[in-house]
Amino acid sequence: MMDDDYFFDEEDALTSIYPDNLDESFDIGGLSRVTKDQFRRGCDPQGIRWDQINITRSTYRNQRLLQYENYENLDDSARPRPHSSLKAEIDSHVTNRGHSFYEFENSEKQARANIVHFQLRNLVWATTSHDVFVTQAEDIQHFSYVTNKLTPILSRFEDSKEKISLDALHMSTMCVQGSICVAGGFFGDLVCVKLPSDIHSDDFTRASSPDTGKVLFSEKITSDENAITNSILLQESKQGALEAVITNNDSQIRILDVDNSFREVNRMHFPWPVNFATLSPDRNLVCVLGDSTECMLMDVTTSRRVAVCDMHLDYSFAAAWHPDGNIFATGNQDKTARIWDRRMMRCLATLGGRLGAIRSLRFTEDGRYMAMAEPADFVHIFDVKVRSSLVSSSDRLSQRRATLRTYRRSTSSERSLESASVPKMTPCLSVFLIACTEP
Repeated sequence: MMDDDYFFDEEDALTSIYPDNLDESFDIGGLSRVTKDQFRRGCDPQGIRWDQINITRSTYRNQRLLQYENYENLDDSARPRPHSSLKAEIDSHVTNRGHSFYEFENSEKQARANIVHFQLRNLVWATTSHDVFVTQAEDIQHFSYVTNKLTPILSRFEDSKEKISLDALHMSTMCVQGSICVAGGFFGDLVCVKLPSDIHSDDFTRASSPDTGKVLFSEKITSDENAITNSILLQESKQGALEAVITNNDSQIRILDVDNSFREVNRMHFPWPVNFATLSPDRNLVCVLGDSTECMLMDVTTSRRVAVCDMHLDYSFAAAWHPDGNIFATGNQDKTARIWDRRMMRCLATLGGRLGAIRSLRFTEDGRYMAMAEPADFVHIFDVKVRSSLVSSSDRLSQRRATLRTYRRSTSSERSLESASVPKMTPCLSVFLIACTEP
């Protein structure tokens, strides 16, 4: 991940694309959200008043596609082959676009995440079909679609006995699972808190809650000058213990035992800054990628390299395992996601984005669908169970900068929640999976 130039601003680079009053048009009459009924009556899903600005949605979309400049770290002189070679690969894997897997539920103005580093987008986590956590104003906020309340998480501990300093935590990434919330910062800081058990209740407030939660960990995990925390994932070990898989710009990944005072279970070193890592479902392998065209599969027990996938053309920031443990996906700044079979170490498909880098990837827990997020405008949903060809449904967003984005299976067998958030303009969008019959 970029370090010296991390203040590169995609917004400034794209100012000429937007009408001057587009931010002001994000006004839906004081409503806190756009509801399903409003959407069905013709309201824009993001609340943008296109009738009040001198541009239509379709015209704006076409301008974006023509003028958006995707950020890449490498040029063709530093690549094994030119970027133009990707077109043939993408075209060779047929994707049937335009299918509808989701229906609009609502969009929420309160739950908007702040992007601190333009390449790091693990800033939103949906833990249930009605609970969303976002990074906002140097804090993590919990939003409930049941109570319509936004509740700060970390700042509640600033004045407690188990004090944490938010001034020192310049947050770059976070993760929430169950009652555990972990955040990482630009300077190697790591904070973990246990959420209050009554945070989901209708009458929860910071002042009156008898259960204030607990700070489990608050320390620096690296003193390296390139210490930014790039990603955090909370995953269970083979033994059922909750572990934090953490990547940093110091070219290391750390696996820490959350249940045992964040004891270090494993540490691996790499020849480049590590941007993302995720354990395989059987917990035998970890997929590691970073400031390289390579993606590595490492043995968790021995820390030895098992395989190298080297077909991307730029730096990678996203990866996800299919629940079957044989298939995994990687996302890259070359605007593609690749689907791999670890048994043959073969690329099964190359999926192209429309606008920019692939910043986030998630499979549903049943493995039926995969979500692929670009840095702005588009979230693609793929039906990966259709074997003859991939079927895609694209989220048609018109926004300044997209951040994601987590994709979690809800408790319902028929519906999934997908959350996306955009600073300044776009609220948190909730869409629910329509129950599908097997093809």
